[in-house]
Amino acid sequence: MRCITSLFLSFLLASCGPSYPKERVAESLVELCHKEHGIDVKAQVAKTTLGVLVVIPGLIDELMRQAAGSPGEPPPPLLVEGEYRQDRFDFQFLSRGSFSRVTKEADLTETDSRAPDREKSHPLKMLDQVSTAIRRVALSTDAPLEFYTLIARDPGSANLDVVFSGHLNDLKRVMYFDISIGEAHRRSRFSLRHQPETIARQTVQGFLRDLPRLPLPQLLGSYTAGPKNLRELFPRILQLAVDLQGQEKNLILMEKEWPVRQIRLDQVLVYVPLSAAGLSGAVLFTVQLKEGQGTLSDIERLEGPDLPARVRSLGPPSQWKGTFYLEPIFLPQFLSEQIAKRVLGEFEPLDNDSKKENDNKDKKKPATSPATTEEVTRALLETSAYVLSSYRFTDFKELTVTDALKGTRWSIPSKDLPLYRRRSTPNLQPLP
Repeated sequence: MRCITSLFLSFLLASCGPSYPKERVAESLVELCHKEHGIDVKAQVAKTTLGVLVVIPGLIDELMRQAAGSPGEPPPPLLVEGEYRQDRFDFQFLSRGSFSRVTKEADLTETDSRAPDREKSHPLKMLDQVSTAIRRVALSTDAPLEFYTLIARDPGSANLDVVFSGHLNDLKRVMYFDISIGEAHRRSRFSLRHQPETIARQTVQGFLRDLPRLPLPQLLGSYTAGPKNLRELFPRILQLAVDLQGQEKNLILMEKEWPVRQIRLDQVLVYVPLSAAGLSGAVLFTVQLKEGQGTLSDIERLEGPDLPARVRSLGPPSQWKGTFYLEPIFLPQFLSEQIAKRVLGEFEPLDNDSKKENDNKDKKKPATSPATTEEVTRALLETSAYVLSSYRFTDFKELTVTDALKGTRWSIPSKDLPLYRRRSTPNLQPLP
């Protein structure tokens, strides 16, 4: 993961381009990618986030090859989560087994090399070109942008998206040598996800396939979530089975033509026209996403071309292909996630091999000692003090840390947090 993120950051740090007016920043990015590189992308702005979706065949296989050249990473010894709400940062951690603080060594990502020396494969070249276009437009526009998100979609059988995001000012600071590439890596986000639209489409396809052949209780148990949802959908599913009268296969044959639109991080609409079943209108399915799986949260029979009022602003389903869902990034939650990510990288498992290694070490060298939960708490406070100061974020009243396993909790007022950037930090006192 570190290798892939560092590779992406090197792509972003390319030469500067002309100015792009805020009224056409998304259109300018689309035009730039098409005109200079022959790459078709979708782009839009949500709040202060510039987002791009690009289809890159073979990307997952290429990234797996890149990662295979890196040493394997053991599973993390901690689970760390952060959340910002009501002017307060809340962090909690759950430790697993013995672990120790990572020894600080030279970080290869600290180099200021701007691009890999070897020739890039076609998927990485596309990622390079789109990444550079994002940086050129985002850093040369008068639009009030703070964040970027790049969704790189591999159309292969794995149905995975690679999602990169970060703060645009961090890219500027790297250009001016104010922070290193390694520091920029720690400030950025990288994730893999199952493509939401594909999950939703497959969920509806499976439901229509099973509608005429599964007993209703089993169908409801497989495709709905929760008793309340089940009670609401029972009569609608029963009526749909009566209307279709065995024509479900004809609808499934037209699956590739179903308009699909993600409307929230965890919700996707699937519009299924009924013309293939000899009926007028359509069925609008709302698919709820959770951990790479989909369930039906709503089924609406539409008699005419109009959508329900709640989603009418999305425009006609025939035009959904030209858009994608972009979740705007907000600074407080971005900082919460960055702090959690940094602290997670501060610790490593202390397994039996490490313990044996300690026994065989030169006695002059100190043995690796297991870290304590207090050390994790102190790492959270020190990291929070550094990150929040770096982004000049002061809009919070307190910061809390909770040991989820023991229930121990610490609370630090915002005015005291800077003390944890000093060499000598205050003693930690848990709440009673």
